[in-house]
Formats: sequence, structure tokens, C-alpha cells
Amino acid sequence: MTAPDRSLLTIGIVSYNSHQVLSACMQELLGKPQYRTLIIDNASTDQSAARLQAMFPDIEVIPLPHNIGYGRAANVGIAEAKTKYFLLLNPDLQITTADIDRLFDRALSLGEDVALLAPAVERRDYLQQGLLDRDWVIGAAMLFNLTALSPLGLFDENIFLFSEETDLCIRIRRAGLRIALDSDLFVNHLYRQSTPSSPEIEELKNWHIAWSNCYVLSKHGLATGKKHPYRLLVIYLVKMLTSTSRFKRVRYRTRLSGTWAFISGQSAFLPDGTAQHAPRRQAGSASVAAGDQ
Repeated sequence: MTAPDRSLLTIGIVSYNSHQVLSACMQELLGKPQYRTLIIDNASTDQSAARLQAMFPDIEVIPLPHNIGYGRAANVGIAEAKTKYFLLLNPDLQITTADIDRLFDRALSLGEDVALLAPAVERRDYLQQGLLDRDWVIGAAMLFNLTALSPLGLFDENIFLFSEETDLCIRIRRAGLRIALDSDLFVNHLYRQSTPSSPEIEELKNWHIAWSNCYVLSKHGLATGKKHPYRLLVIYLVKMLTSTSRFKRVRYRTRLSGTWAFISGQSAFLPDGTAQHAPRRQAGSASVAAGDQ
């Protein structure tokens, strides 16, 4: 296959303490980049920005002053790109230049009504049935036609982490545009390996899973039945009280807190622009891998 015009595409990767997984998963892609590649570093605490720039001098690292969340950081990369096409990748994808060439070549063959194209990142989606229309795709690898997408706006900056791609997909479909899955191309996604984990990070993730879910459902008029925030509050309370696993009790306690925070009108962000955090955690510990889908 002849490589497509690579000047039309920018690659963006949101990173938080991700230098190890990036160097393991994307050595070929980042070592000799054939596309303009941006790493938007969400104020990593392990010197990831400097380490990645040293390891891969031909990429562009954009260091952010604090962790602004996945969607906001992605928007920074998209604004910097200034190309018609933008490919947003999670750090824990085992993806190569050849994979991107193939995906981008497919994108160039599509009409302007396709705002979003994604490869299969789960085996169940690797159907080898060509291009398939979808209402939603996993956010680990998303190739955007920005000409089609820009009138709708980019990622909702009220969200710190989780459900931002769900919100965007809903807006794309409601605007009459298409979301396509390339079921012929599989890219292995390691899942939950974008950054090292810790109890604090897991609690923060669960808080934002709950808050973002309530926010997106309510925003789009989908918070009905079991998806209503008050129903979710009861569900998490029952699960917290009946779980025999300490790990699950903490998970549901934290999701209960995130749900109640949404109901009570709290933002996903603190007044200083940093993320809301789980109860009994200090704000300074509220850093999370804003890039782990």
C-alpha cells in the first residue's frame, strides 16, 4: 500500500506518568515518527515529559501546568495540530506506523459525513467485515475529521475523565454525522496500563466514573429509569453495604460519593482547576492517568 499524504494528519497522545508504557508500546512509532506527533503531558509527577522528549527527540511534547483531564488535554492537542485529521491515541496501544497508514488511508476514502473512524481495539470488534457504522466506539484510538467535527465542538471540558468519548459520539450522531469502525484493522489495547496504579488513583477514577456518567446521561436526556442519578445512588449504596470484598466496598463508596456530588451540583473540577477527588484524600493526591480509557 502506498502511504497516504502524512502531512494531513497529526497524532496526539495524552500522557500522565506514561513514559514507560509509551516507550514499550510505541517505540517504532515515536522513534522515527512519519507523522507529526504531539504528546500532551498532564503534569506528570515522574518527569515523563522530559524523559519522553529525551527518548524521542523528533516528537513534540506539550507540558501542561497541572493535570487538566483527558478531554481538555486532547483539546489542547487538537488546537495545536492545525491539520484536517487528528488521531487521538491512548498510551497503552501497541500500534505501528503501518497500522496508522492503513487507518488513515481508509479515512481518506470516506465522505465528509464520517466525523470519527476507529480501529478494532477489542477482539470482539475484529470482525473483518470492512467498514461498519456505529453509534459509539471505544475511545482508545479515534481518528477525527476535524472539518466535520469542528462545528459540533470538541471534547466537553466540564468532564475531567471518563465518558468524554460517549458524550462526543452522541453529539456526532445527533448532528446526522457518521461514526465508523474499521473492523479489518485490530490494534491491541493493553487496558488500564496508561499509568501506574495506586489506591488513591483507583478511588479518583471511580469518583469520576460515577460523576461523568451522571453528567453525560443528564446532559443528553438519558438519565431515566435505572440510569437516573438517584437510582444510581441507591444501587451504589446497596452494593457498598452488601459487598463482601473490601476492594468493592471502597469502589462503590467512591462511586456513591461521585454520584452524590453530581446530584448536589458539584463540578468535576475544584476552583483552582484541578480535579475533584475522592473523600478523605488530599487534593495533592488527586492526580490520575488522564488517558486511560
